Amino acid sequence: MAFATMACGDSRAPLRADTHAADVVIEVDSATTLAGTISWPAAVGTGAADTDAPRAVVPAVLLIAGSGPQDRDGARVELPGYAPWRDFSAALVSAGFAVLRLDDRGTGASRGRFAGATTDDFARDAAAAVSWLRRQPSIDRARIALVGHSEGAVVALLAARADPALGALVLLGAPSRSGREIARWQRQQLVSSDLARWPSTERRAVLAAAESEAEQMAAHDPWLRRWFALDPRAVATSVTRPVLLVHGDTDRQVPPEHADELAAVLRDAGADVEVRHVSDTDHLLLPDHDGDPQGYVRLADRRPRAAVIAATTHFLSIHMAPR
Repeated sequence: MAFATMACGDSRAPLRADTHAADVVIEVDSATTLAGTISWPAAVGTGAADTDAPRAVVPAVLLIAGSGPQDRDGARVELPGYAPWRDFSAALVSAGFAVLRLDDRGTGASRGRFAGATTDDFARDAAAAVSWLRRQPSIDRARIALVGHSEGAVVALLAARADPALGALVLLGAPSRSGREIARWQRQQLVSSDLARWPSTERRAVLAAAESEAEQMAAHDPWLRRWFALDPRAVATSVTRPVLLVHGDTDRQVPPEHADELAAVLRDAGADVEVRHVSDTDHLLLPDHDGDPQGYVRLADRRPRAAVIAATTHFLSIHMAPR
């Protein structure tokens, strides 16, 4: 199998005895390379020897993180111990999938510029990763799925629109509206939740000022300008692959009803769609009865809900069952 053979640099937890992993580097363009880790069931083999021996051919999953520079674990500096892609990867490999997770461009061991990159650039990064997977002898090129979280869900939709041969999508905390509408909703939620700081008589002026400031920022920030304009519903009209949408019911960054709205558009396009709402779960897919982003740092449990991982694994096992 044509994977890189260097030792895996991901040391937060030991590999399972029935799992292999390797560091990889994927070229997007002359200025951008993506470094990451691919993990796969031991039955596939490392590809370093016995090239004539039969190898299993397995489906593969690419994990795509949300907004902000994140490493291959989906880790966040402000939340020590939060590394959701490690948990997703372990479950998917146990179910028979190869799993690729990457440092964002300009992050970790990846080269390139993160600042100024747009959601479209991240979709091109995902496309390069899919192309790389298809060149690996032990990957079933007809069974490659994308799992995207938040903005990563929109990246997955963009990649699927451009590549109808993808096998399936899992969209976690996916928005159905433009970034402009989401930001407006978030500001309204914030202002209305603190009566002492923002009395009702002042809210309209506060929101108007915040709206103006956001538009000024978007005028000078390529990512924000594109995010404000990008409508996931318009992208979804061209996606016909099987899709699972999973959304936390206490998500206060993207309204839970966005999952149902996006599902309706996808069904109209002809996709086989499932929706799972998970109770007491926030936008980061963590156990959280409140979901307030300002309270993330106080959460004791920083591992993603087992129900979210189980739903993802079950859906992909059905639609891309390892043979």
